[in-house]
Amino acid sequence: MARNVVTRAGEMDLVAEEGQTLCFVEVKARSSIAYGEAIGFVTPIKQRGLARASALYLAREGIGEREVRFDVLGLERRNGRWSQVLLRNAFASDKAFLV
Repeated sequence: MARNVVTRAGEMDLVAEEGQTLCFVEVKARSSIAYGEAIGFVTPIKQRGLARASALYLAREGIGEREVRFDVLGLERRNGRWSQVLLRNAFASDKAFLV
């Protein structure tokens, strides 16, 4: 649907659809797991920012009531090869729609 979406509250890497669900996807890449897995770098502060950005995006695009979820895509380089992990519904935000 969209990538690198910018709002006043921040940027969202991907906005996608899976069936009737609108998915806001944060992408994290790490060339090494020496300091931890990529998906671990989506902190609570980042989660709140994504929730605020998603609310602004929904309002700006005139998207009414719709099921949404927050996913994290982790990309990591291990043994010279890239691997990926998609964590669906990585976090929930009961305040996602308060701007």
